[in-house]
Amino acid sequence: MARLAVRLRDTPGGPQVVLRAFLGVTFTYAGLQKLTNRYFFEAANPGSIQAQLHASITSSPIGPLIRLAAHEPVLVGLLIAFGEVAVGLGTLFGLLGRIAAAGGMAVSLLLFLSVSFNTTPYFYGSDIVFFFAWTPLLVGGSGTWSVDGALRASHARERTKAGVPPGRQAPDLDRRAAVRKVASAITLGTFAVVTAGVSAAIGRMFGTSVQTSSAPQLPPPSTEAPSGGSSKGTAIGLASDVPVGGAREFTDPAQGIPAYVVRPAESSYVAFSAVCTHMGCTVGFFEPAVQFRCPCHGSIFSAVTGEVLQGPAAAPLPSIPVAKSAAGTLLVDG
Repeated sequence: MARLAVRLRDTPGGPQVVLRAFLGVTFTYAGLQKLTNRYFFEAANPGSIQAQLHASITSSPIGPLIRLAAHEPVLVGLLIAFGEVAVGLGTLFGLLGRIAAAGGMAVSLLLFLSVSFNTTPYFYGSDIVFFFAWTPLLVGGSGTWSVDGALRASHARERTKAGVPPGRQAPDLDRRAAVRKVASAITLGTFAVVTAGVSAAIGRMFGTSVQTSSAPQLPPPSTEAPSGGSSKGTAIGLASDVPVGGAREFTDPAQGIPAYVVRPAESSYVAFSAVCTHMGCTVGFFEPAVQFRCPCHGSIFSAVTGEVLQGPAAAPLPSIPVAKSAAGTLLVDG
């Protein structure tokens, strides 16, 4: 390890290898994780791209842009996932390093403006850190131990062998070097598409959601008036479908955001927004402890009161009025 550290230190562009490895692996993993999550594109799931877009509309400075993206959430989710895979592999292999770094900065900036913009203090949010972490690769390129470096070295050897003086153009050799770079990019791009496609297929066959309860979801919200005549609100399903100590997901009809209804006791029902008050991520219900847990930064909320049990979130989950009608239907926003 000590020899490797010395070699990295003494090689031009060597220290960038560590940063490349971290950013490359992280972005590749992030993209593949989205593609292998079988619930990521299911609108009814609180952890889906649809739910995340809707949750960010009101809190983001680019809310109108997110509202526009929410019209084609699956396409947006695919672009983000494949973009992260492409950026990650390009960085990891050191191919078109500056272009990959620019793409990584763009993704990080987009996530910062849409998800973590309201994080307080700002350094709790990782997206702004990733944004600035890309700058050394944008300025200095991939550095040593990279496809870019190998292609440059090969081109330099050809120029030397052909006797081309430094600074003088060699159109044939330059054209050949450009073709090799394009061929390398196509090869890596094909590998990325195949890897992403296989991962997505496997995820949909065998994957499970890590953000939501395994319990079945409530029926879609209904505006049908419940029996009894005096109850007000929008029906979201039968009260009997929610087990004691369990929860069901639904979309709050008043705000269009993901939410949960919880049954802490036999005749008790409570409902909360599923949007974490820390950074706007979608929380998941953890049944054994009757808690909501945020997959982004680890905040934990009581599923009975909505209060914060573990930070960094500082505010409780907003409650949603819920009642049980005489016909046994759950009504919200009454």
